[in-house]
Amino acid sequence: MRAVIKGVSNDVFDVATYAPEKLDNFSLSLRIQIGLDCTQGADDFELFICTPKWLEETMWEPRWGRGLLIVREYDLSTINGLIHEYVSRCEGDSWETIVIKLGKAFSWEFDDYQS
Repeated sequence: MRAVIKGVSNDVFDVATYAPEKLDNFSLSLRIQIGLDCTQGADDFELFICTPKWLEETMWEPRWGRGLLIVREYDLSTINGLIHEYVSRCEGDSWETIVIKLGKAFSWEFDDYQS
């Protein structure tokens, strides 16, 4: 089984047409719908993307980095390439195995879920 991206979105803007005011100083969150290559369904994963300048000007306290991608400047093609490259390497015998791999880079919608 292999993970594939089935969609990328943001609740505030259209990802395809978005451009920050400053390419080297921005932050944004993406919702990435990822599922198996053999099914139609997908789960939501979150990724926060920012530049070192944004971190320097905005963050004052220590912070963990899971679900975080730091880039030098906004380039949608590069960002998409990095995300697709990571997801394409996530394969396994079950969805649970794949989610563990995806969870190293992305925040999963069911993290900390208790049934």
